[in-house]
Amino acid sequence: MKARPLAILTTILYVLLAACSSGPTAPPGTQRFLDAKNNLKASDFKAALTNLDTTIKTATDPAMKEEAYVIRVAVLTAMAEADRQMGEAYQIGSKQPAANGHMGAYLKNRSDYYNTAHSLLMNAMQGVMDQRSKLGDKPLTIELTFPGFTGSNPTLEHLKEGQLLSEGDQVQAELQADRNALAKVLTAIAGAKDDVNKGQEIYGKGKVEIDPRVYLIALSDSFLTTGAMFGSHGLNEVDHLATVSQVVKGNIEAAEKLLSAKPDKDLEAQAKLQLDRSQGKTEKRGK
Repeated sequence: MKARPLAILTTILYVLLAACSSGPTAPPGTQRFLDAKNNLKASDFKAALTNLDTTIKTATDPAMKEEAYVIRVAVLTAMAEADRQMGEAYQIGSKQPAANGHMGAYLKNRSDYYNTAHSLLMNAMQGVMDQRSKLGDKPLTIELTFPGFTGSNPTLEHLKEGQLLSEGDQVQAELQADRNALAKVLTAIAGAKDDVNKGQEIYGKGKVEIDPRVYLIALSDSFLTTGAMFGSHGLNEVDHLATVSQVVKGNIEAAEKLLSAKPDKDLEAQAKLQLDRSQGKTEKRGK
């Protein structure tokens, strides 16, 4: 019984020392946001999305939440386009004589990639729709490692020729498609259009300030490019094609509202181009 006060005192001292040594607690979501950026650096896009989702749900810092949201939309947009490219490669390849011996695998992969691209695209578009009313003259700020960009993906050409890939080659083709697509999306929203080298230079300097008008216009461009899979040369799903057009129309209206407050002839021309594309009045060139 005499030892009990000493034990209590020891416990109190231990708690106090632990509290002093632990230091200030990091804001909620901080570690998951760091994890997400590290995931992207390692090209683990799915893990990055999981950590970005958690960051958005748990972060109390508005700047962190906004940055995570912008990166999440960019990643979703890029992955949707990468999967569209994979689905298209399988579709083209399925028409080649070389694919006759493995037609079932080709058609299954085509369907799987297009379905995933559809889901990712709708998720990305919903993210921008939820964001539109909150955008103003304040730039969106993000900072992350620019993805490895090759500018080509030779394995996709093998698919288009009807060659059946090993599981490892298929994974690598998808991974490079993700990297290339994310590099292009990040470049576009940073205002460098399709100049990926310039995009890499911009992100290499640290924090990047994104003009909300450019953000809306560039993402609309990406949505239309990916959404083309719903056209007559792809899935021939007119209702989904109409959904993409409607979302882009809303994006451009939001961008034009911002442009009316702060005019820019070049951006106004880009906005008109995307609106015309959404209405089928013009074809995208030089993509």
